[in-house]
Amino acid sequence: MKNAIRIIASVIVFLSLISCGVIKGKGEAQKIAESLFQERINSGWLDSNRYYSDLFWENTDENKWSNIKHIVSQALGDLESYSLTSWNVQSKVNTNAISGTIVVLEYETVYKKGIGTETLTIHKPLMGNEFSILGHNFNSKQIQQVIDSGIEHVVSGDSA
Repeated sequence: MKNAIRIIASVIVFLSLISCGVIKGKGEAQKIAESLFQERINSGWLDSNRYYSDLFWENTDENKWSNIKHIVSQALGDLESYSLTSWNVQSKVNTNAISGTIVVLEYETVYKKGIGTETLTIHKPLMGNEFSILGHNFNSKQIQQVIDSGIEHVVSGDSA
C-alpha cells in the first residue's frame, strides 16, 4: 500500500512539473504569434520576417515567401482580427536542429475579404532561450480560389 501511494505521489509530481512546462511553453509561443498578428494588423507584413527562425529561412526561399504573402493579401486583404482555436505542445530530443519545444498554434483569422485558418509551428531549440516561427500555413477558400485561378490561367495557355 505504501509503495502504491509513493508511485501515485511520484506520478502526480511528475505530471505537475510537465504541465507547468507545457503551459509556459504555450504561453511564450502564443506571445510570439500574437505579436506577429498584432503587427500585421497595425502595419501589414512590413517587419514580420523577424519573427521567423533561422531554420525557417534555411528552408524557405525569400521570393516564394514574398509570393505567398502577396497571395494572402490579394485573396483576403488586410488582417483585422485573430483568435486561438487550438494548440499542441511537444518536447523533442532528436539528433537534428528540431530538438527542443515545438508549439503548434491554430488561429481563426478574420480579414477584410474573408476568414481563414493560420497554423503556426513555433520552436524553441533545446539549447536556446527564445521561441521563433518554424512553419506558417495559411488556409482559406479565398486563397484557394486565387491559386485555382492561377492554375487555370497557366493551363489555358493565357501565359506568355
